[in-house]
Amino acid sequence: MEIREIVVPEINSSVDLPQVALPQAPPITLDIGVPVIEIPHFNPMDMEPEVEPQPVKPAAPRPADPPAAKPPSVKLPKKEEDKSETLPVIPEPTVEMKSLPQRIVEAIPTIPQAVNTAGTSAIAVSAALATPLLLKAIRPTIKKLAKKLQQAIGKKVKVESVSERRKFQRSLRK
Repeated sequence: MEIREIVVPEINSSVDLPQVALPQAPPITLDIGVPVIEIPHFNPMDMEPEVEPQPVKPAAPRPADPPAAKPPSVKLPKKEEDKSETLPVIPEPTVEMKSLPQRIVEAIPTIPQAVNTAGTSAIAVSAALATPLLLKAIRPTIKKLAKKLQQAIGKKVKVESVSERRKFQRSLRK
């Protein structure tokens, strides 16, 4: 058995390296004249007013208020001293404290209230559960009726391919 010698090929650096493109002349840095090409530009709004606004005049001082006139004196009738001055006594409302069992019994709804609430919730739950089933049952019927109406009117009905019909039937199973 022979062991071969390890050979590394020589790389020609002048052929394999990419060439760097150096410009023949330096870039133009002189600003000479106006460019020949019309370049679109933006002219911002001039915020300087064309007409000078009128000077603001200070408000004229308010005239002083005339001196207030003294209110006329009112003579109150004298009360008789022999009558005793007592205010009428207003009784405070009393809160009737009920026992705990009595409050619990009063909080329980009446039979008509309970029946009404139970009936409403039963109808709502059954409608929510039946909606997907009803849609699957009614949808094909409505589709057939729409096709028959279109035929009766005289419109052309699009003929579905076998794959479209299978796709529709599979959507009903979900």
